[in-house]
Amino acid sequence: MKKLISLVMVLVLALALVACGGTEEPSAPDNTTPDSTTPSTTPQEEQPLRVCFVAELLGDNSFSDSFDSGLKEAERDFGIIYDCQQVGSDGRVNAIREAAQNGYDIVVSGYDADNRAMLDAEAGDYPDTIFFLYECTDMDYTPPENVLCVVFSANESDFVCGAIAAKQSESKVTGWVGGQECTSLYDFLIGWVAGVNYADDTATTAYSFVAGDSPWSDPAKAKELTKSLYNNFGADVMHGVAGQSGDGVIEAVLELREATGKNIWDIGVDCDQYAVFMENEKEDKAEVILTSSVKKVGQPVYDLVKKILDGQTPELGLQTYGIAEGAAGNSDNDFYRANASADALAVASQITDDILSGSLSVDTAFGKSLDEINAIFKETTVNFIAVTG
Repeated sequence: MKKLISLVMVLVLALALVACGGTEEPSAPDNTTPDSTTPSTTPQEEQPLRVCFVAELLGDNSFSDSFDSGLKEAERDFGIIYDCQQVGSDGRVNAIREAAQNGYDIVVSGYDADNRAMLDAEAGDYPDTIFFLYECTDMDYTPPENVLCVVFSANESDFVCGAIAAKQSESKVTGWVGGQECTSLYDFLIGWVAGVNYADDTATTAYSFVAGDSPWSDPAKAKELTKSLYNNFGADVMHGVAGQSGDGVIEAVLELREATGKNIWDIGVDCDQYAVFMENEKEDKAEVILTSSVKKVGQPVYDLVKKILDGQTPELGLQTYGIAEGAAGNSDNDFYRANASADALAVASQITDDILSGSLSVDTAFGKSLDEINAIFKETTVNFIAVTG
């Protein structure tokens, strides 16, 4: 780590000869260091910062794509060298290790037990690399000194969107479909049901999880669950937190609209999904997405890159990014402002202001037992199904 900080302070970031997922070889760096007491008469050429994103799979219109977008923004703004390697969930550990061996300055990937175990054992072998793990689920984790582990405040984003849903719903029942049962998704749901009840104490939520062998890539199952939440409970504002399975939620909303003639809505997740679908010329899907529960997942790594290039020593360890850090909330676009009710717009704005001022805090699933989480869901949902972790 000392070596990394030294390189940061003189703005010399060494390039390795082999690129992660790339074929071009960068020119060899100038390893000479000018005398610190004598101004250099020949300025040393600065080398671009090199970042590798080890992703499971792009194309989810959600978390991975949002991270990729943030890194591409850093590439445009700062001139970094950015590479993305798509490896699937089983290949991430080896890909993280190989990227470090290939000399990347920052290696980004998701937090899970395997990635954490590898870095706990091996991060110190690569003192010139910062490892960035996102979506941490352990608030008590103390990472190695060259690891940045980020928790995103999904509870705050879903609190805002749950409140919007409650104000927009005609039936006073909102629908929520998750991928796999885990603490990070319970955090979404706890925020959602709290927001619903904050905005309207007569409103409630019906929820379900895709689960099974492919919780994040089973749109057919998510579609079936979404229709069930409408048919059995009348949920008319839906929210999918399920990766690629979330496409099934949107398809169900489209079909329910066509079948009923009612303004049934979807609330997207992680990125502005209205904007994503409009960019991909899928207007039919875009126009059922009232707003999105946004986690600006590229923000922390963008901030990290900026600090390094500004010559600052980066703050690593475990960090939380939420509304106060500009990395959470709901997507605020023209479509949302044209279609959300005045009450929905007002409550979202008020919640954001109150969180920023510190007068409102949002409950979280992190640190709670399953019994405590189930007690919350039992009180705040219309179809309580005990979660099992």
